[in-house]
Amino acid sequence: MVQEGFLTLRKHDCFFQDLVRIKGKDFFTPVSRILIGNPGCTYKYLNTRLFTVPWPTESCEIKYCSPQIHDACKALIKLNDYLHIEAVKALQGQNLLDTKDIKDTTVIDREQNFATSLIEKGSFSKDQSSCYVPEDDYTSLNNRTSYNLTLLNYMDPQQMPYLKQEPYFGMGNMAVSWHHDENLVERSTVAVYSYSCEGEWFSALQT
Repeated sequence: MVQEGFLTLRKHDCFFQDLVRIKGKDFFTPVSRILIGNPGCTYKYLNTRLFTVPWPTESCEIKYCSPQIHDACKALIKLNDYLHIEAVKALQGQNLLDTKDIKDTTVIDREQNFATSLIEKGSFSKDQSSCYVPEDDYTSLNNRTSYNLTLLNYMDPQQMPYLKQEPYFGMGNMAVSWHHDENLVERSTVAVYSYSCEGEWFSALQT
């Protein structure tokens, strides 16, 4: 379902390159992207802010230009739910948090998650690069592993002859080198789902 969602978004031309500035020069990103997640959430990198295409939730009625795009976004929210549960299991196995803080390993209430992801009602999310961490937020296992958006990346290596080999894990050609996103909340988890199809490459980064 998720893989079909990737291909559907690609078919409908939903992926776009971003224009970013690096060391005073403007560049188009080597990969194309789309951000899907809770309404009002944003993702910022290299002074470029992306706004979410909302995925379908019970509390927010979304009108899509195509039923296929609706199904693709719905598949991604299901992937989000699955990765949330798997992240909880992984942290439980590592004993990184007392089990008394774990009350529910199923999908958390999305309305509550959406409300806490915004700094002010009706406004966009505060830039997390400022190290804003509300008191008592992200202390429970559910909060640390509840993802509110998915950053989808797409690239076709055959159209990118300048790629370099990934040096550590034998992952083949890479368009983006290993890096650290500084706008992530401390101690929160990140999940990645990768898919290759006929030479093309997709990834879903859950944050």
